[in-house]
Amino acid sequence: MRLPLMVTALLLTGLAAAGCHRRSELPDPGIPYPSSTTSEKLATFLFKEEGRLYLMTVSVNATRFHDKDPFIPISVALANKTGTPLQIHRESFTLVDPVSGARYGLAGVEEVRRQGKMLYDLRLNDQEHLGMKLDGLHRAEAYFYGVERLATRGFGEDIRQRLVIDNVELHSFQYILDTLYFPRPEGELLGRTFELHVNSKGLQQPLFVVFTVPEK
Repeated sequence: MRLPLMVTALLLTGLAAAGCHRRSELPDPGIPYPSSTTSEKLATFLFKEEGRLYLMTVSVNATRFHDKDPFIPISVALANKTGTPLQIHRESFTLVDPVSGARYGLAGVEEVRRQGKMLYDLRLNDQEHLGMKLDGLHRAEAYFYGVERLATRGFGEDIRQRLVIDNVELHSFQYILDTLYFPRPEGELLGRTFELHVNSKGLQQPLFVVFTVPEK
């Protein structure tokens, strides 16, 4: 089972207006820290970490088209296969630059809506590649930016407006699937490697997926 662990957290050092910047966490010296190795791929733009307890995926299909925008989309699926509920909320997710140590919290709803492109981003979330992985699991409602992509067949509109739901209790054999937004990290975006961390009450250990934003 390949499941990265992070065990030592450092104090917060500051908040940015559009996202949270914190010092990097330090790994247990006895546990390899794969910050230079990307997670396994399910598809060209879809990275995953999976074990007996959890499944977490990151899709960067839409991310690569936002290299000049202030906020970048990252589509995330998180499945709980344990008997312990997980408390998932906006502070559960952190985008980490493993080279600089910069850390970014979720962007605000209104500023992302002003940027636009949300419906386009949802259509690139790679959910069609997750079918077998999510078989037998039940989707929990999580709409961090108030929109949902529907699994429809054929042609036609597949996007639905929702109320924002960004505080979720994820029970056993449930999953969430949503497109999240973070402030675009400083410097070039394309071709760089990042980590998406999840840390929440109920997790037996913090989780993260290591991924690269490809060229367009």
